[in-house]
Amino acid sequence: MEGELVCALLLGEAETREKAEQIAKRYKNCPYISFMAIRESQLFAAFFLPRRQRWWIEYVEKKPKETFRLERAKITIVDYVYCPEQLKMRLPDEPLEVSPCGTNCGTCPAYQKCLGCPATLFYKHRKHDAS
Repeated sequence: MEGELVCALLLGEAETREKAEQIAKRYKNCPYISFMAIRESQLFAAFFLPRRQRWWIEYVEKKPKETFRLERAKITIVDYVYCPEQLKMRLPDEPLEVSPCGTNCGTCPAYQKCLGCPATLFYKHRKHDAS
């Protein structure tokens, strides 16, 4: 189904604990992230994103330095998540020019393929929903 969300778990390794903290702080308000946590230089995150954006999270695993500034990343797409029936993205009241992580979708090389960040003006589905 087109509107289904995919849950992806990220286990990443940053260069240092400080770098892991910087990454977690930068991405903590990403609409697709439910939580981020660190342990020493490891970074853990749970993403809920539209199925058609699965390529993006898989790209993070292929290019961890270019995307999240991680040394290594392992992504696991889970089969089922036991949680409330409805998950809701944390979105601003008005779309932003720059995403909560500080990225400008309009200048991103992947934007042609990507839907853009749902928190921004660049999101290609103005309804601001998860589908």
